[in-house]
Amino acid sequence: MTPLDWRAALSRWQVAPWLAALGYLLLSLHITAPARATFSTRYIGAESGDIYALAQQAWWVKSALQTGEDLFYQPLLLYPAGTPAPQLWANPLAYFPAGLLALVLPLAAACNLVVILTLTGNGMAMLLLARRHLRASAQLPAFIAGAVYLASPAMQSLLIDGQIGALMQWSLPLLIICLYSYADRGGKRRYLRAALFFALVALGGASQLAYASLPIAFLFMLARWLRRDQVGAARALAVVLGGCALLLLYLAPALGEILRQPLPAAADTVRHSIDLLDIVSPATGLAAASNAAYIGLLGGFLAILGILGRRAARWWLLLAFVAWLLALGPLLQVAGEALTIAIVDYETIVPLPFAALLGLPLFQLAGQPDRFLLLFTLAFALLAGFGADVLWSSRLMQRRRPWLRLALAGAILLLLVEEYDLAAEMPSAPANPPEAIHDLSARAGIRAIYNLPYDEDWSLKQALYLQTAHGKPIFSGGSHYAEAADKAQLDLLSRFDPALLWRAGADIVIIHKAPSLDAIALAQMLRRAHQQLGEPIHDDENRSVFQRPIARAVPPLLYATQADENSHTTYIYKAQPGWLELNATLEAVNRRVNLSLNDTLLDSLVVNGKIPLSLPLPLARRGYHSLRIELEPPCPPRIDATLFCHDITVELVDIQALSTGTIYDPIRLEDDIILAGYYLPDQADEELAARFWWRFEAPRSSTDVRFVHLLDVAGRLVPGAQDDKSLGALQAGAELTETVRFDTRFLPAGDYRVLTGWYRLPDAIRFDVLTNVPGAQDNTIQLGIVRVGG
Repeated sequence: MTPLDWRAALSRWQVAPWLAALGYLLLSLHITAPARATFSTRYIGAESGDIYALAQQAWWVKSALQTGEDLFYQPLLLYPAGTPAPQLWANPLAYFPAGLLALVLPLAAACNLVVILTLTGNGMAMLLLARRHLRASAQLPAFIAGAVYLASPAMQSLLIDGQIGALMQWSLPLLIICLYSYADRGGKRRYLRAALFFALVALGGASQLAYASLPIAFLFMLARWLRRDQVGAARALAVVLGGCALLLLYLAPALGEILRQPLPAAADTVRHSIDLLDIVSPATGLAAASNAAYIGLLGGFLAILGILGRRAARWWLLLAFVAWLLALGPLLQVAGEALTIAIVDYETIVPLPFAALLGLPLFQLAGQPDRFLLLFTLAFALLAGFGADVLWSSRLMQRRRPWLRLALAGAILLLLVEEYDLAAEMPSAPANPPEAIHDLSARAGIRAIYNLPYDEDWSLKQALYLQTAHGKPIFSGGSHYAEAADKAQLDLLSRFDPALLWRAGADIVIIHKAPSLDAIALAQMLRRAHQQLGEPIHDDENRSVFQRPIARAVPPLLYATQADENSHTTYIYKAQPGWLELNATLEAVNRRVNLSLNDTLLDSLVVNGKIPLSLPLPLARRGYHSLRIELEPPCPPRIDATLFCHDITVELVDIQALSTGTIYDPIRLEDDIILAGYYLPDQADEELAARFWWRFEAPRSSTDVRFVHLLDVAGRLVPGAQDDKSLGALQAGAELTETVRFDTRFLPAGDYRVLTGWYRLPDAIRFDVLTNVPGAQDNTIQLGIVRVGG
């Protein structure tokens, strides 16, 4: 090639696809440095992020393929039942590439290779999109657009946080290319490609449907409609419908499990919103994961240049603005505080459009508004590409020699990458657990491993990380399964009673020394473990591993309490079924309080001041139970520190066992009333307390009356010993427990019968008793005989 040919090639900058891919690969390696030196021994991403959850899921994919287990059911989590794994089906791009690569590579190398290839793919996809919208000869500006997309703080924040599924953004630029192609030219093949990429965007993370696919499609249709291109708008709508249909068909087997996932709380939505100033505020180190909106000085200059110099950039400016506005979340925050404005003498928080969108079904799943930054980043990268094209085609650049232009372009690219390289050294997480953890895999007698603290995020992630080495079942399951875990069991096992651990199947206990854990609380936990379990079989700066000793007798009753401003939870273990009674003191200021056992409402009352509480608890099965005392409605998140909400205080909690043995012996009455169980003492010298457990399969009204009567040996009603009471309006499926008390101090000694039943006002005709029990012939239930006095 002659010097003239070289100059022509440089002036056109005909970058071959493989050369561009090599450039993006090198850029990916630069961003993730020093991961290339620890490719097989450390995971790319912060230890506090979700990289261990990704690694565990990839490890399970590999293990299931090797052993023939069901890929979409995790028997080694939430021991002993295991749990479905709908996220594996819903987000295959997030887990299956690493899992398949792990068949031939070390797990860390497989995960890291997926990260590098994903970043490279993101850059290449943006390069293709930029080449479609920039001038045909603007190859270098298109490459710069891909570099901005690849290296943006939004991508780096996902990388630091271990969100590899969300990092897979290569399908979004390809979707836009296919949308333009089909809207402009039509054709079956173009339609199928567009619908396929619409579905693919959501297969790295189903929430991308709300964060990316639908917003881009809606704005695309709006732009076409405003240009009076109704055909193009209709074709885009057809792509959305076809893509949603493909996605629905694919997700159908796991749709039930996906829809059962809890919706994000309002407080989480605010926490995952960006600040108004984030767009111009760089962050460094791990803090970069919390500021993905930074555009940079050079990037901002190029974007402004593109907006001013290219009319085609205006639509991408609109897309960037809409995405940024949605990323701000439901409330406007400035410098970390919710912005308030005064109207007359009333201060109010400034709401944003995302607050209105939260009412829409799909956007209820979009609990992380900052994820809209991925759409913002795509539009911003194109704006930077337009600006680079304006700069590259200017007279100032065209008059320069080719080598000088190339050097200047390289300098711009280097400055962009360095400005966006917010984490000078990409965080990484260990991938080699201690040898003692690996040794557990060879021990056949280990049924399950109990990890503590059970409710601390770092500890949950460590439990998943260690499972990739020991391969044993664990009681937790990470943040994906936090709602499904048996919190009563997890809490009470932390008392380290060897018999309780043995009954639960916990043969190994691992206490993780979480950095966020209070030093005193950690010391107390370790001291308790030493006292109950003996010396650890392994101890280092991150964890202590204990082996359960030989068990003693299982305690008949054990309980512990936890509280926050909205609720008070008592976790209970009872070795056998039976009746318990809770006694406590409640204090609140005119607040309604619900009392629930195992998420079933037992009673609801208004508390104003300090009152005593006595509540019968029917435990129809042995094992673990949760009693929850909570405000209705709960206190809202305190966005403004000046706002105040009266909470509930629960004190002097005491639980006593009343009986042991089967208590569920349902007696059915007319109109779908069921006496599920009752407890009647044999002797009542000063007070007779009868406990009832009612279930209602049909609604009840205030005209339905429950009666409890005390009869003497001659069958006569004891004066003053009757309790006829309406239990109020109740919904079908409701349950209720109550204690009916009679003063027996002044009754003659002897045997007394206790009767119960129901009637309806105003006619007071008793409901029929449908179960054949004593008293049924008189439409009453004879509960039994109680001895009063000697």
